[in-house]
Amino acid sequence: MTDLPKGNQPANDEVERMKKRYDVSLDTRKLEIELFWKRSLFFWGFIASSFIAFAAFSGAKTDNLHLKSLIALFGLVCSFCWTLANRGSKYWQENWESQVDEIEDKITGPLFKTPAPIQKSKFWWFRARKFSVSKLTISLSDYVTIIWLGISVYCISQLSIFKSVCWPCSLDKDSLIFHFSIFTLGWLVFTFIYARTTERRNGGGA
Repeated sequence: MTDLPKGNQPANDEVERMKKRYDVSLDTRKLEIELFWKRSLFFWGFIASSFIAFAAFSGAKTDNLHLKSLIALFGLVCSFCWTLANRGSKYWQENWESQVDEIEDKITGPLFKTPAPIQKSKFWWFRARKFSVSKLTISLSDYVTIIWLGISVYCISQLSIFKSVCWPCSLDKDSLIFHFSIFTLGWLVFTFIYARTTERRNGGGA
């Protein structure tokens, strides 16, 4: 543990409390980052299983529309919970990052809030970019949720009780794929613009 800089040091008890608070905040921040990926893996297990099951029943010779609808709804719920969990994880990660930022000047000096500049000497395609990994994951989880929502609406609209009132029935599969491709391109542009790291007032990013 790094000692405090000399000059104008608080009382010893205050110093110890500050060091302990800094250590707890730093450890909890690392824990939140680990849990972020563990939660994603947990949800992806259910989501991937749903995709596999839906593809298997879609390729079957017999009509399994009711079962496919249930699988699609299950995938929608898992994806929706995943995107909410990502936002919850990001909230707590930012919370502990703020705690670290508040204390680190008095413990280690400005460490996390002083990012290194991008290395311009490397070929531009392989250079680092200031994109937020958590924002990219949230964008992906939102996109997967929208996919399952579209699949769910399409499958349910094929049921006999909805065929006369649901708009997807008026579009063939080629039209649906075309419109969704346009939406996907728009989503890529949206993610490229808004998933960048947010610059903090003190120089860091999240």
